[in-house]
Amino acid sequence: MRKPTAMAALWVLGLGLTSGPALAATPPAAPPALPPTLAKALEGGGLDTRDAWAYRKTMRIDAMDEPAVTSVVRWDPSKPDGEQCTVVSVEVKGAATGKAEDDDPCDDAADRELYGDLVRLVNDAVIETVSEDAKAAVYRLTPRDKQHGFRLGGVHIETGDDELEDLEGTLRVVKTGTGAPYVERVAFQLKEPTGNLVAKVGKLDISMTYGPEATTGAKLMTGMSVDVQVRLFTLYNVTTQVKSSYDEYRRVR
Repeated sequence: MRKPTAMAALWVLGLGLTSGPALAATPPAAPPALPPTLAKALEGGGLDTRDAWAYRKTMRIDAMDEPAVTSVVRWDPSKPDGEQCTVVSVEVKGAATGKAEDDDPCDDAADRELYGDLVRLVNDAVIETVSEDAKAAVYRLTPRDKQHGFRLGGVHIETGDDELEDLEGTLRVVKTGTGAPYVERVAFQLKEPTGNLVAKVGKLDISMTYGPEATTGAKLMTGMSVDVQVRLFTLYNVTTQVKSSYDEYRRVR
């Protein structure tokens, strides 16, 4: 799928929100012991592997300077290459320039953060318990090494010394019900605007949600969203929202 203008503005600003392997850095020291509730919630990640689950993915990309596109696909990793993705529907809201119509929703069909990758994210963070009761626990996440940042599967958030220092993470664990305890939501939010004369980021919200699969209890991603507002050259405001949801999971391996 296309990479929206606001995302491109982030790359111009060099904020370090990237995908793929992180740049080489001095490995951080071994993390301290986790709070017991969080440690328990992170168990069972081995049930979530890329080749084990078929699912439906709905993704909406809404950028102010381009038509909003909502795509629905079905992904089945057990099928042969070239047949794993089936496009259910594509809806373009607004006048299309041809670019949105040419995009293939299957390009992003396999993109999904695994539950087991949360262990790496937590190991990158200083964990502070915000609240805990019989139903849920909430933790605040800050990077143990600002140059190292946060990693979650294919996503690397590199905070840097002067960039995104006000990016704060929170993690919520559900303690009751089917599959509990499990991590229900991880979110990162920019508390204060940041940037330079070229681009200034007024808003950066990233969230990922998870839930237990009914038949196996496997903890799987249910949604991911990115909401960005950027001002370019003090003249032009761009906004981008990308929201994905995952459902109708079916174990195939």
